[in-house]
Amino acid sequence: MRLASALSTIAVVASLALPAVAETAAQAQARESLIIFNDRFNDLAATHDAAGLIALYDEDAFWIAPATRPAQGRDGVPRQTITFMSENKGRLSHTVEDLFISKDGTQAVMKGVTKASVESQGFQLEGSYIYVLERESAEAPWQIVLDMFSNYATE
Repeated sequence: MRLASALSTIAVVASLALPAVAETAAQAQARESLIIFNDRFNDLAATHDAAGLIALYDEDAFWIAPATRPAQGRDGVPRQTITFMSENKGRLSHTVEDLFISKDGTQAVMKGVTKASVESQGFQLEGSYIYVLERESAEAPWQIVLDMFSNYATE
């Protein structure tokens, strides 16, 4: 009787663990793809590829910054900012400090530090950013749907 009970308990625990392992694998794949996404962002910024950077944003993305009203659409503030940085050969990079990923791996929040500078314009900032990203499936590319940052002057 004890053996049957023990085997039954093991079977229940094993069946509960299987979905958790699959979920962890899906989230691990999403995590890896988000790191690749950030590396791509940094590579595009380093080569001043404005079109490539803008393409990372959803067409209806929201842009939220201190002391300004939220703006919608990648052709607004994101395009203006990225174009300014690219045309002036500015430096722009992001780190990834934290990721929160949905169970199905199609939505994520990325938090980190952004650094930007344009020597010719005497412009330099460092700050924190939050991206909300989504994709249609695990195979689809990530798109930034919300870009929020808080900058502070570098010392």
